[in-house]
Amino acid sequence: MAGSPTVRLDLRAILPIAALAVIVLVIIFVELCGRDDVGPLVDAIPTAIDRGTATPVTPVPTATPGPTPTPAPPTATPEPEPGGAERDATRVEDLETIEQALEEYVQENGNYPDSGGNVQTLCVFPESDIACELEDVLSPIPTDPLGEPLAENGYWYASDGDTFTVYAQRESEQFETCAQHPDHLQGFDSLLCVQGP
Repeated sequence: MAGSPTVRLDLRAILPIAALAVIVLVIIFVELCGRDDVGPLVDAIPTAIDRGTATPVTPVPTATPGPTPTPAPPTATPEPEPGGAERDATRVEDLETIEQALEEYVQENGNYPDSGGNVQTLCVFPESDIACELEDVLSPIPTDPLGEPLAENGYWYASDGDTFTVYAQRESEQFETCAQHPDHLQGFDSLLCVQGP
């Protein structure tokens, strides 16, 4: 009769699993108790254990029960700045950059990109926006700080070839409003613009 099988337990295989279980339990303990409560306990763990030497651990005194401290009242979260004045400052800089590009364009070509006097988006639709010709002298063409959709939050251009106007929406009172307000842009209360020459 064959001898009964023996079961051997290899501690080398069990130790990594036990260590992993201890780490998981510590993480759960820390999450349940809170990091501030566990901090003194962690500080008391001797670093000598890592080196394999035994060091006596001084027990950490437990806090005596007492009244729970009252948390400080929440501070009011300031409302985020609407940013209209900052965006308008960016728009004014962009309009000046576009104006300089238009002057460079007219020096090279003899006239401004001609939209027939119609207001168009400033190179949002490359297949139809005449102002995309500015990419020869200004690339990339600036876009409105509000971003997409650029057909709504963008810059607009109108020219008869001899004069031009570039429009942008105006959100603050920091900069002077444009005297012209084309019907196409009536959705905006007021506009910024540069005109030339």
